[in-house]
Amino acid sequence: ITVPKNIRRYKTAFLLVNNGDNTNAVPTSNPMTDLAISSSSVTATIWQIPNRPFQFWADPLEKLRREDALVAWTWKQYFDTNGMDPRILLYFPMTKAVVRAMDTIEQFLQQEHITVPQEFVVGGASKRGWTTWLTAAVDNTRVVAAVPIVMDLLNIRPNMMSHYRSLGGGWTFALDDYYEMNVTRQMNSAITDKLAEMIDPYSYLNRYSKTKIFQLQGAGDEFFLLDCENFFWNELQVATGGSHLRRIPNTGHNIRGYEESLSSFYLSVTDRVPLPSMKWTRTMNGTHGFIHVTIDFSSGKPKPTTVSAYQARTSDTLRRDFRQAKLDQTTGNLVANPIVWANTGVQFQGQSGTTASYSLTVSIPTDGYWLATFIQATFDGRQGTTLTLTTETLILPNTYPVKECNDQECYGTLV
Repeated sequence: ITVPKNIRRYKTAFLLVNNGDNTNAVPTSNPMTDLAISSSSVTATIWQIPNRPFQFWADPLEKLRREDALVAWTWKQYFDTNGMDPRILLYFPMTKAVVRAMDTIEQFLQQEHITVPQEFVVGGASKRGWTTWLTAAVDNTRVVAAVPIVMDLLNIRPNMMSHYRSLGGGWTFALDDYYEMNVTRQMNSAITDKLAEMIDPYSYLNRYSKTKIFQLQGAGDEFFLLDCENFFWNELQVATGGSHLRRIPNTGHNIRGYEESLSSFYLSVTDRVPLPSMKWTRTMNGTHGFIHVTIDFSSGKPKPTTVSAYQARTSDTLRRDFRQAKLDQTTGNLVANPIVWANTGVQFQGQSGTTASYSLTVSIPTDGYWLATFIQATFDGRQGTTLTLTTETLILPNTYPVKECNDQECYGTLV
């Protein structure tokens, strides 16, 4: 927990959900200290979400498991018992730990006679991003804003089917723990729907009605593919009244370059100032794809300072694949996937009153490759910060290398 000497924003605290290992030394610093100082507010980090390494007493292999190997083992137990005991699912204790962390922060500050925050902004990456989604759903009174980072696998079953189809009947190498546990065989089955009722943030959209959400993704993420938002973003907008997305080009699951936008978002939430209002449509015809963006700067909402677009093409015609890395199918080694996102211009369509419109038109490839594009807008934020937002990604053509799998064929292969 970091408490700045001069707390000006005392109503809100930021809680980072982080990883860590039992073999690590006791933490002596808080990664969110800089944010505590710049925002003049309390920040904290909870480590070891999940607790690792960990050996399950029922594991016949008696393995010390970490990260996705832990999650995958609990999913397999859930599937093998037809969902008889959902308490086995690891995201439940992970979420409970974050809720208890907020309790602990409040208790500590009260003991130290420091003003206790009334609300929290919670953020975390990957499995901690998943936990961020669930914490915001479970404790939606205290959690007024959430920043899930590199975790946009909402609406699990259709999203995973799109993943399988995009990668030509395979699964990203990053899911090897799930593949090893035969979890992928179940991805297009009723038991996955049952699992989703428990741990899929999509099942809890009605819990986010008062939550400001800023989702951060890498355009080259090796876990979650480029168009995951297709399966939940519109519904999330209805549920929240408007959430915010940033997809960062030329970065993967180990995302970088988002820190200033996170800080800007946090300052706007704590100061209760309007966030940008950016809406878009994505359409296509037989030859072209279109993104149209409308930015509303009425009632104190900020105007954009820059608006541009990014585009990239797949490296081959085999897969709808924009990951930064992939498996070499000959050697089995991990190799770079040469995807380069290039900055391009957009067309300013004009301003009408307090709205401005921008559009992007791209030709649909006819050579067997796929092209992906999105629009990016940057806004001035509090204390000289900038907040960068993007649209969803448009992938052209809207085709897949293979059809959906069923039953055992969903086992697939790693790519």
